[in-house]
Amino acid sequence: MTRKISRRQFVGEASTAAVGAGLLLGASDALAKAAPSKSKVVKVTHARVVDDKRAVDAAAVRAMLRRSLTELTGSEQPLKQLFKPTDRVGLKINCLGKRRIHTHKALVEAWAAELQAAGLKAENIIVWDRFEDHMKKCGYTINAAGPGVRCFGTEDRTSTLDRSDAKARYASKRDSADGRKDGSSASRLSSIFTSECDKIVNLAILKDHGLAGVTLTLKNLAFGLCDNNRRFHAREDIGPFIADFCARPDVKQKVVLHMIDGIEGCFDGGPAPSSDDQVFQPRSLWVSADPVALDRLGADVIEERRAQAKLPSLKADGRDPRHIRLAAKRGLGTDDPKRFDLVEVKLV
Repeated sequence: MTRKISRRQFVGEASTAAVGAGLLLGASDALAKAAPSKSKVVKVTHARVVDDKRAVDAAAVRAMLRRSLTELTGSEQPLKQLFKPTDRVGLKINCLGKRRIHTHKALVEAWAAELQAAGLKAENIIVWDRFEDHMKKCGYTINAAGPGVRCFGTEDRTSTLDRSDAKARYASKRDSADGRKDGSSASRLSSIFTSECDKIVNLAILKDHGLAGVTLTLKNLAFGLCDNNRRFHAREDIGPFIADFCARPDVKQKVVLHMIDGIEGCFDGGPAPSSDDQVFQPRSLWVSADPVALDRLGADVIEERRAQAKLPSLKADGRDPRHIRLAAKRGLGTDDPKRFDLVEVKLV
């Protein structure tokens, strides 16, 4: 069943916002021709995608992915609208929550399968996160150079592995000097992002965060694409950093699509919850070219679940996710629900 909240279809608020949301306009005629005044978000829910014991149905996940992309693009071959067969595509996951909460492997595998069905070579698909040791703890098998879909991280804190790009840097003195690594006010970007991928799909998770309020799409990029970012962990620094980093032209251009894995989510104790009691099951995927709209909707879902658990709001708890508002002000998308074109699909 499909329910359209608005008749108008989108890609971004305007051409500027569409690019700010990370959409390569030349990559998708279906998206580029959409009306400019609304941000289109698709939410697909499947009642049987995960059971009470947290077992995930891979077939249901792939059905959700296919439907979400078809609804977003209006095409029965959505990935051919977004990617060329020669593209090297990075799937940026989130493994900071370790085994308890991370981007589901079934979703990553569904993306890899759909990309290959669209004509991409398996070796041109890279599953990656900042810390390779986190990926291992979440059950991902590292494949840095072998045949098939590749899977590896930028750094590994259990070894000397470092795939950072010394020539690509984010410099800022708007930070906490005592949090700087080796006293440096610059952060190196991952070479996976700068050199190994032509386009990125941002596969964030539905999760609260002890400092930023929420993780979701914007934070998954800002803290996942560069090193030396603990210097932004003060509450007054974290929001401006996230918005500023995501406004980089290279990030806006290369990240072509954003998705929130809300099959399960974390409403308290993030980024690494200590108990399964802090995990809930919306059984949903959200996808858009607009990361700000996604984060606004995701934050609202987390707030609703916190209210059900009689927990204070994120703002009352001292962790207002203001980076969402700041990103909207930077032109990265819209945080105004009146400017969302939300399409909801329920699968059974």
